[in-house]
Amino acid sequence: MTTQYSSLARWLHWLSAGVILWASITGFYVALVSENPTMNQWIGFINVSLTTLFIPFFILRCFHTLLSKKPDTPNLSRLNQKIAHGMHQLIYLATAAVLVSGVMMMEREISIFGLVEIPHLLAEGELTTLFARAHKYSCVVLASLISLHIVAVIKHEISGIRIIRKMI
Repeated sequence: MTTQYSSLARWLHWLSAGVILWASITGFYVALVSENPTMNQWIGFINVSLTTLFIPFFILRCFHTLLSKKPDTPNLSRLNQKIAHGMHQLIYLATAAVLVSGVMMMEREISIFGLVEIPHLLAEGELTTLFARAHKYSCVVLASLISLHIVAVIKHEISGIRIIRKMI
């Protein structure tokens, strides 16, 4: 019986958690709170660089998830296991939507920490505006799913189902 995810799966999970939480918290801060243009520009630069670097790791995580065996959770009902699996699939889908829309909405070169420049894929116009709108909504969906994920982990831990041990 497998009780823990592989080292690679755990590493990719926590890398994903760090990047997604950082980009979500700082992105919503800029969108909803900050009135400091310099801070907003700095956060935007960091988020674009960080999330662009994250894309290949996310792709690796998707493939690894498809190809590897998941740990058993015998003390979780079949229904809860199916719900968890579905929620994880939605998190992957929302993450992909955020990353793709983020790249496609760019109307300037994508700078990765000022070291590498990637040309933007679309000219400024209606299509980049559409992707920017999709990016905004997919970020809200992803943040909501991540929040539910964290609440579910806490709920299971409190109820004695030691789910977090599989990822540590």
